[in-house]
Amino acid sequence: MTGPDLAVLALLWSVGLVRLVRRRPSAHHRVMTFSLLAISLAATAHEPVIAYAVDSATGVADLAALVRTLSGVAAVASVWVFASAVTGPAQPRPYWRPRLYLVTATVMAGLTLLFLVSTRPPGPGTFTDDRAGQLSVALYATLSYLAYAAGAGRGAALFWTQARRSGRTLLRTGLFVLCAAASLFLGFVAFRLLCLAGELAGQRTPGWLGAAGQGELMLGFLLVAVGCGLPGIAVAGDYIADYAALNRLHHLWHTLQRAVPGFVLGRTPSRLGDHVNPFNVRMRLYRRVIEIRDAQWSLGAPVDDDPTTEAALLLMALAVAGKSAAKGTSNARVRRTWSRTGADPGDAVDREVTHLLLVAEYFASAFPPLLVPAGRLAPLEDEDGEQPLQLEPGILGEPGVRRTGLHDGAAG
Repeated sequence: MTGPDLAVLALLWSVGLVRLVRRRPSAHHRVMTFSLLAISLAATAHEPVIAYAVDSATGVADLAALVRTLSGVAAVASVWVFASAVTGPAQPRPYWRPRLYLVTATVMAGLTLLFLVSTRPPGPGTFTDDRAGQLSVALYATLSYLAYAAGAGRGAALFWTQARRSGRTLLRTGLFVLCAAASLFLGFVAFRLLCLAGELAGQRTPGWLGAAGQGELMLGFLLVAVGCGLPGIAVAGDYIADYAALNRLHHLWHTLQRAVPGFVLGRTPSRLGDHVNPFNVRMRLYRRVIEIRDAQWSLGAPVDDDPTTEAALLLMALAVAGKSAAKGTSNARVRRTWSRTGADPGDAVDREVTHLLLVAEYFASAFPPLLVPAGRLAPLEDEDGEQPLQLEPGILGEPGVRRTGLHDGAAG
């Protein structure tokens, strides 16, 4: 096994196993992960060193060839059912395809039967090359190559169509790479069918031509790993951005929670607990945005297009609410709207998060988390006789003036 081949196998298995450990995967994710793992197994069994080790350990000649073929057919079936589920009409169970599963099982059973009745020479090698003139071997090779061609053709069409519709750079690039990989597999199948026809006609395939075909196949495996890995990089980037936004909003959210208790569902985590929790980040960020807006509505602090003005209005609302709580009265509630001028409904959550991050930044610059005594953040309805929240004069500063150097240029 050469170094490049080992690198390709390591990359394939790494991407597949990383996708396997995802928490609460969707049906689309599970099917494509299964396909990637099946392709990884086929690529592993294709390596001569590993194939020889499998055959020697089991005592069954060319067992690795059967494993490679069945894994390839399983990958073809998963790609086909994935394409049917994505491009077909919406159904309650998009992956319930009994006819496709029946055809796949029939093909796999037929390949196994042809494998068992074929004469296979012992030792390293592939019986489809050594016994190409045998009828059962020719049928085995033809059936497997036709199955590969069906899967590669369907995958190439699907990936090309989805890549042209995708608006995200890494996802679109990954789909184009997968389309190129499927095209290479189609070329390899055509090459192998020509070699098989030549073997049946008594013409041996030149060694250099066979090596070129193997190189094309390994390049296809490499492109599969890269194509599946690029969207994962985009997902990881989104996760990191959501995680950072969640923690940057913690101070604003925690301050409002102490001033307006009861709007947070469940127990309020500490800052450390919020930082170290890596699960459900997107959903927690979504809930955090809603809870901040609910607290603003309760305080009567209107939403403003200018983050500086909104932070100032929020601080003033907290001060007014603290004085009202001390007098036993409540502040008037101001009706607010969720959408801002020019907001794109498709990116509503992300736009809201971006806006609130600026609000939180200005809010923290005037109301730092480490400089605020706990008594200054007492709940509005103070039952223990503590002093309500009071703001020092001049704490708001001038609207429109940034009080911190963090994330320069974010407002633009």
